[in-house]
Amino acid sequence: MNNQSFSPLSAAEMAVIWKQYMNDKAISCMLKHFLYHVDDLDIQKAIQGTLHITTKNSDALTAIFLKENMPIPLGFGDEDVDAEAPKLFSDSFYLLYLKHISNVLLLSATTGVDVAARNDVRSFFRSLLLKAEKLNQTITDLLLEKQIFIELPPIPIADASDMNDKELFLGSYFDEKRPLTVIEISHIVSSIQTNLIAKDLILGFAQIAPSQDIQAFLLKGRELVQQHIESLSQPLMVENIPVTMKWDYGVEKSSVPPFSEKLMMFHLAAMITENVRGYGLAMSTSPRLDLALNYTNFTTEILEYAKEVSRISIEQGWLEEPPHIPFPKIHLE
Repeated sequence: MNNQSFSPLSAAEMAVIWKQYMNDKAISCMLKHFLYHVDDLDIQKAIQGTLHITTKNSDALTAIFLKENMPIPLGFGDEDVDAEAPKLFSDSFYLLYLKHISNVLLLSATTGVDVAARNDVRSFFRSLLLKAEKLNQTITDLLLEKQIFIELPPIPIADASDMNDKELFLGSYFDEKRPLTVIEISHIVSSIQTNLIAKDLILGFAQIAPSQDIQAFLLKGRELVQQHIESLSQPLMVENIPVTMKWDYGVEKSSVPPFSEKLMMFHLAAMITENVRGYGLAMSTSPRLDLALNYTNFTTEILEYAKEVSRISIEQGWLEEPPHIPFPKIHLE
């Protein structure tokens, strides 16, 4: 018998299953509202498929928590979503959101497969990886079919000999810049796309937030995201690469909240995490110094905003702590 199946969970395994459970519960709440209001039958089927994955994930992870005698996270449930509240986002936005979620599931599954040693945990994430990859392909096909997928036109490719000057290749913040590499273009566009989704999501949340303080805070975040989009677009404009991405997928007129403020703040924190990850990856693969500095500044700005997200969540009692080492007992004389 393989004792790996019954060995205690490692800290890394606890981390990935706890985070997966919280994300799945939050995503499921969003999808329940989307499913109630979606008009397009193809997108409806995609939402149903994604909701099936996140629901089954939660059930499987609950079984692992129970087997380990671990507390099941509170997560999110029916009290955090009003499925019958008026529609907040368009069908096209639903599909772009699903694309983002499929990417998140792929990343979390890959991480889980990488860090897990125990058979049941590895099996869960291997299965999720296959489901997420299939979902990603389905969503991408739909985006292309509905003409929503954002594609940039082909660009001319320079000869390798054009990049022989090492100093020109690295550049500086003030000197004349060399042309962008395809890797740099890819990360810029990916960051713009993530920020566009975040901008509409935050706008929708701000529109229905019951608290004026939370609404003002969300609008501040939307302004920050817009600034990042404009800054990211500048290098593309210099290279005459079109950045006028059609983006009318957004937000309906409703002001009736379908989501709890706790759920909205969790989603905001999750989007920040994705942005920080994306900026870090872009910075590590962008040799041009001006781009690296921009990504550094973006990360600093968004982490400052994230601190406020955490502060508000703690003050309101919305922040659920992940499993951690017990605090040491302090004996006062």
